[in-house]
Amino acid sequence: MTRELLALLMHNEQKLHHRETRSQRSSLEKLLHQDFFEIGRSGQRYDREHVISALIVETSGQEIHSSDFALSVLDDTCVLLTYRSYTVDQQGGIGRQTLRTSLWVKSTNEPTDWQMRFHQGTPQMPETTNTSDRDFS
Repeated sequence: MTRELLALLMHNEQKLHHRETRSQRSSLEKLLHQDFFEIGRSGQRYDREHVISALIVETSGQEIHSSDFALSVLDDTCVLLTYRSYTVDQQGGIGRQTLRTSLWVKSTNEPTDWQMRFHQGTPQMPETTNTSDRDFS
């Protein structure tokens, strides 16, 4: 189950990175749980309606890429997905490197579907070899 579920949730996360999904309220409402909220890269908390409204009108030309997916099964109805993302602008420049965490729960309406209940994006600093610069608190 874990391998198939990881593939499904990776697909769902990556759909949320694409303009076709981000611009369609119905697609977003299906993927985002009714009680969804997000803590953005800024540290601000956003509710479901705010996120949906912002994504629908978004005009960014940057392509979002993702990698290093890992799945932790919390129970039969709840899993934690972590991964890295970054943007690539039209000139090929990499930016907005982010560590991401999503909590996915089984849909109560469609038991075979999963919905994102929570999401957090944390800015990722460039790798450093000097461990004294790292803050582990």
